[in-house]
Amino acid sequence: MRPVVFYYSETGNTEKVARAVCEATDGSMKRIETGAEDLVEGEPVFVGTPVHAFKPAKPVMRFIKENDWDGVKAAVFCTYSLYPGKTLRWMRERIERDGGEVLGELKVKGRHPVVPFLARGRPDERDLEKAASWARKVLKRV
Repeated sequence: MRPVVFYYSETGNTEKVARAVCEATDGSMKRIETGAEDLVEGEPVFVGTPVHAFKPAKPVMRFIKENDWDGVKAAVFCTYSLYPGKTLRWMRERIERDGGEVLGELKVKGRHPVVPFLARGRPDERDLEKAASWARKVLKRV
């Protein structure tokens, strides 16, 4: 069972976290470009998004809405610069409502794309190690 890390990133923050998760779990990475993907029951899935207006980015919302989560074990993460809002809750509730099981959630501070002095240098090495450690713990629950 090789995990798949699905992610959407605009500034590189979420991609950095996705890469740390992927390396920690010996998984594969897939950037979210379109909606539906072939999710395999029993195959662990990580889904990462930046926060847009306190919710997941629209491509991630579409990805979650358009997939069949029945029997899928997932973990969700987000990167944010000000406040994560309801992002993780929205992801968890939607996946679970559609039959999936969310095994973990992680939020990681990221550099703000417009006001770069907010969270300068984030996600940093400590953030990425935290993400890697979290991902390994999630896999133990599969």
